[in-house]
Amino acid sequence: MTTLTYLLHAEIKDARQELNGKTLTRPALLVTDGEAIVYACDVDIGIKDPAGNEQALALIDKYNTVLRNVTIARAGYDMIYADVGAAVRLRRTVSGRYEIVGFSDEMPGTYTRVPVDLNTLQIGMVEDMTLTSRSLTLLELSTYGGFGAVPLGAIAVFQGAQLLQVT
Repeated sequence: MTTLTYLLHAEIKDARQELNGKTLTRPALLVTDGEAIVYACDVDIGIKDPAGNEQALALIDKYNTVLRNVTIARAGYDMIYADVGAAVRLRRTVSGRYEIVGFSDEMPGTYTRVPVDLNTLQIGMVEDMTLTSRSLTLLELSTYGGFGAVPLGAIAVFQGAQLLQVT
């Protein structure tokens, strides 16, 4: 095995077994073979869990805490009806991927950043880095492209007050 393979194995081995998160998109059909269907959605795992443990360690960079196309476990039929912003529990599979196994009591909270210049001891403006997703209102539909360009019931993902994407 190469050094890169050893590093990847160590990274997967050191990752946490279970995480809390919140859904950013509605579950959508990912793949089907005619008999079994697999749904997936995007999940924000946050920077820290409620106990203060770092969740994003060795998973992704510290500014992007979104896991894309996280599959829903086969026994999680109730998760197919989860709406955006639902608190979910993720568990690692044997292959090292995370999958949604059910609803959770806790979800990632807010993430604010306060820049401080240590040379001049000046405090910058507080930045809200929290990811939230919700359905767009009728007024926002007209603001972000108008009716027809943005469909009714579209989901928007915001980082603080800044729009990131519309799905």
